[in-house]
Amino acid sequence: MLIQTKTIGVINDQFIESIYESSNILMSTYFPKTNKLFIHFNRGGTYSYTNIDEGLYKDFENADSQGKFFLANIKKNPNKYPYAKEYKLTESEIKNAKSVIKEHHERS
Repeated sequence: MLIQTKTIGVINDQFIESIYESSNILMSTYFPKTNKLFIHFNRGGTYSYTNIDEGLYKDFENADSQGKFFLANIKKNPNKYPYAKEYKLTESEIKNAKSVIKEHHERS
């Protein structure tokens, strides 16, 4: 479930950062200009996926379960959406995302 999304950057070079309540996916960062999606998993690893158009990203972002959508539509198509292992989030990035999720629960 999408908890928070924000667009960061200037008009021609923006990216979208979103936080989810999911057993598998903590955050995503999407770069519409390059059609590249970074998925930050709860276990700390990050993978980038290419050829992710804005429509597919919006469907992912708005899915009832980002993990299920990811598995069914992106991960199962590695030839269409090539991926690479990237970096791990820092402890403070993970802590900040989890804090946003906790605050969301407290308001609900």
